[in-house]
Amino acid sequence: MAKQDTTEDLVALIDRIKDKTDGDEVSVDDLVEAVGRRAFGPLFIITSLIAVLPTGMIPGMSILTGTIMLILSIQLLFGSDRIWMPDFIAERTMPREKLVSSLDKMRPRAEWVSRFIGPRMSFFLHPPFHQMVALTGVVVSLSMYPLAVVPFGAFPAGLSLLVIGLGLSVRDGLLIAAGIAVGVFGLVVAVFAWPF
Repeated sequence: MAKQDTTEDLVALIDRIKDKTDGDEVSVDDLVEAVGRRAFGPLFIITSLIAVLPTGMIPGMSILTGTIMLILSIQLLFGSDRIWMPDFIAERTMPREKLVSSLDKMRPRAEWVSRFIGPRMSFFLHPPFHQMVALTGVVVSLSMYPLAVVPFGAFPAGLSLLVIGLGLSVRDGLLIAAGIAVGVFGLVVAVFAWPF
C-alpha cells in the first residue's frame, strides 16, 4: 500500500486546504502541496469534493477531476510513495473563492460524519485488497469522462471516490467497501441512463 502521511479527518482537511492556499486562484499543484505529496487519501477526498460540490459545475471540472483521480489511482495501484502530477494538470486552476465557499458549506456535514468513522476492517489497506481499491479508482475515474456530458452524471463517481478517499485517510475499511459499492452502483445506473 502506498504510504500516507496522515490520518486526519475531513474537518481537519477542509481547514488545512483553506489555511494553506491563498490568492485568487488555486492550482492543482497548490492543492497537492497543501494536502501533502504522500497523502493519497486526503487528495482523493479534496478532488472528489471539487467534483460533487458546486465547483463541479465549472465547465470542464468533471474531466479535470476525473483525470486527477485516474492519475492518483494508477499511482496507488503501483504502490507509489509520492504523488506526481504532470505539468498540464498541475498548472490548472480554479477560483479560490468558489473552492472556499464550497468547503465552508461542507464543513458542518463533515463534522457530523467524522463522529461515525475511524479505524476498522484494516485488511482493506493491505494486499490484495488495496489493489482492488486502486482498480476501482481507475474504473470509476474513467467513467467520469463519458458522464461529463450528462448533467450531474459524474456525481455518483465523485461520491464513490470521496468515500474511498475518506476511508483511506482514517483507515476505515468499511468506508472503503461502501465507496466501492457506490462506484459499482453508479456504473450500473450510468449504463442504463446513458442517453447516447
